[in-house]
Amino acid sequence: MEKKLKVMVPVDFTPVSYKAMEFLGFLMQRTPIETHLVHVVQVNTAEWTGGTESSETLDRGEIRALDQKAEQQFEALRQQVNFDFSTEILHGGLTTTLAKYAEQQQIDLVIMGTEGAEGWYERISGSEAQHVVRYTNVPVITIHQHASLTPVQNILWVADFEAEKQPQQSINTLKTLQQLFGAKLHLLQIVDKEDEAHITRIKERMQRFADEMNLQNYELHLRHDYKVPAGVRNFNQETEMDLVLIGTHARKGFNHIFYGSIAETLVNHCIRPLLTYHLK
Repeated sequence: MEKKLKVMVPVDFTPVSYKAMEFLGFLMQRTPIETHLVHVVQVNTAEWTGGTESSETLDRGEIRALDQKAEQQFEALRQQVNFDFSTEILHGGLTTTLAKYAEQQQIDLVIMGTEGAEGWYERISGSEAQHVVRYTNVPVITIHQHASLTPVQNILWVADFEAEKQPQQSINTLKTLQQLFGAKLHLLQIVDKEDEAHITRIKERMQRFADEMNLQNYELHLRHDYKVPAGVRNFNQETEMDLVLIGTHARKGFNHIFYGSIAETLVNHCIRPLLTYHLK
């Protein structure tokens, strides 16, 4: 029997969270999926002791009401879709709760919608999707609320293309997606100078990477731009990629505030579905 891909979709029953299910539909056309729809009732983790009865400082009635509302919304959703799914209502902080569930259930892929974030809020706090990307150890596909969704024929992979940084489990997931969709892989590196010797070295490194990763059906691309996010968006608009891949170092705390993350910037602004995974 064919092994099912285990996919988790965080759901808060807003239009942007349902956007993730549109992309899930493309995937379901290609392979059997074990779908986990997860709703998190956000409570203070320090006050939550595993149940409403034992958590004395929380409003038990309010939590029970939120649980019941989520159950009703899940039931209504079952009547609207034509696929099977399991549901889970969890309690705690959104990011840590989702990350823990993904680890416990050995999830292969997370798909979630995002409204994005802007300006100073993006740098200091960020969107919920950013936080999930930062703390979840499996690949995450984020779907911006304004993203264009199309069948996946061309996949854009943005990286510095050093094989030793790539976790094997994530690479296996990326290859699986490419194979399922029968898509062409486009490896893109953004360069900040057009020195011929520099360009030659980059192309040689990209080719070594493709050989070491045993990639199939791919093309190599270089683009001159001063910032990676802008370069990715410009290339994407010109070539109409259907899915963008990028690794993240998952910086946290002050390290994230001072250095930021290219991947997380793209989570908030990418016009196409974006798959992020943690680098070593």
